[in-house]
Amino acid sequence: MLILGLLLVVVSVAAAAVLIAFNGGGGAESVAVFGQDLGNVTLVQAFVAGTVVALVFLLGVWMIVSAGRRGRESRARYREARREARHAAKERDELADRVRRDDEQRAEQETAAMPPTGTPATPVEPGRHTTPPADKNK
Repeated sequence: MLILGLLLVVVSVAAAAVLIAFNGGGGAESVAVFGQDLGNVTLVQAFVAGTVVALVFLLGVWMIVSAGRRGRESRARYREARREARHAAKERDELADRVRRDDEQRAEQETAAMPPTGTPATPVEPGRHTTPPADKNK
């Protein structure tokens, strides 16, 4: 849309330059462009042509401005998405650190609650075996 707007502006400026250059202000004038005779133009026809050229120029400027506005909005949305992604990554990292600390604390608590290795967890009565008796039918 930007390119089309620029093209319309350039074409309308060129047409206005031709109309101004060949407007004698009198009766019917012959208009020639690039060596070609386009025909006879009266003052009213030149005015209407100038109005049309001005409208085409304004349409081109409007297209350029709207393309610029759309580009700015798109860049603003992109910046906002990047900002939200950074915020989400920061929250994710904070949550991962919190989970890691909780896991470490839980591991420390479980280690403190466990009896030292090499001693049974429950006392064994004297004279009793800690292993089940072997099957005698073998």
